Amino acid sequence: MRSGMHPVWFSEPWWKKVVIAVAAQVLATAVVVLLLTPVFGSSLSQIATSFLYGFAHAMCIGTLAWLVMPHVGEYAGHQPPWIRWMVLASALIGLAAAGTLGANALLAGLGVFAWRVFWRQFLFGFRVAFVISLVCGVAGYFLFSLKYRLYQKQVDEERQRKLATEARLSSLESRLHPHFLFNTLNSISALIPEDPVAAERMTERLAAVLRFSLDSTDRRTVALEHEIKFVSDYLEIQKTRFGPRLLFAIDVPHALRPAAVPPFSLQTLVENSAKYGGPEIRVRARNGQGRLVMEVWDSGEGFTLSALKPGHGLDNLRARLAALWGNEAELTMEREESGSVVRISIPWQETQ
Repeated sequence: MRSGMHPVWFSEPWWKKVVIAVAAQVLATAVVVLLLTPVFGSSLSQIATSFLYGFAHAMCIGTLAWLVMPHVGEYAGHQPPWIRWMVLASALIGLAAAGTLGANALLAGLGVFAWRVFWRQFLFGFRVAFVISLVCGVAGYFLFSLKYRLYQKQVDEERQRKLATEARLSSLESRLHPHFLFNTLNSISALIPEDPVAAERMTERLAAVLRFSLDSTDRRTVALEHEIKFVSDYLEIQKTRFGPRLLFAIDVPHALRPAAVPPFSLQTLVENSAKYGGPEIRVRARNGQGRLVMEVWDSGEGFTLSALKPGHGLDNLRARLAALWGNEAELTMEREESGSVVRISIPWQETQ
């Protein structure tokens, strides 16, 4: 675990934390008293005295742990494993000692035992408290680690849904932009008397582009073959609009087409090339040692990823890739073959 746990703990309502803490102390005390009955005796008065001792220690140590351990976990979570466990062990020893001192002072102050036996009671109580604190502390750490991972997974999934929605809306916006629709429909209108078949094909491609944009709602990934079909329809529409000066080629082996990719991933690269790159575009994909590598080359001068506008186009795509695969996903740009290429590299997965 590389980050702390306290965001999960402090997100709980205060009353729930108090109920959980008190219930945990009562349960822990009851278990300890049950285990140590052969030592302290099994009569009702002996069990009651043992429970009082145990509950006082549990409340003092538990309250300190409740206040301190979330912050210790937050700090330790960012450290290497050996430092992390040293910090946690040191904290548990300190809490056991401080809590035992506090409990013994409370019990001596209430007259449960005499002050002259304070340190003898402390040494015995500390040994028991240390063992229990160590067991409960390690178990609690793993419990909160699991809860934090579940919490982080929920946060990541929510972020992915948000980014996917933003990407879909961005795609719809670009597709439904008045200029795009006007120019496409105008091209279709011009083709009708000259080439009705071509006009019909362009209308079908426009419908396919809009249908894909709508059908990809809330999907984390789609099959590469669907993304390729979408890109092909988009480029055919642009070629009809701009004529022979727009050249494109798509080279994606059939074996790669079941691969899972984020929706609008290749389309984002292609749209960027169509708007800002050169007139020639090449779309490629290959299997790179268990990874899917997708590239869009254009004959333009390229750009730097540091110049991307936050929240738009390629920056949104980069964030979506990170949300899905973390550091295992890469988005890079480089100059190549008298042009520039933007490359996506992600782990190979087949669509379900």
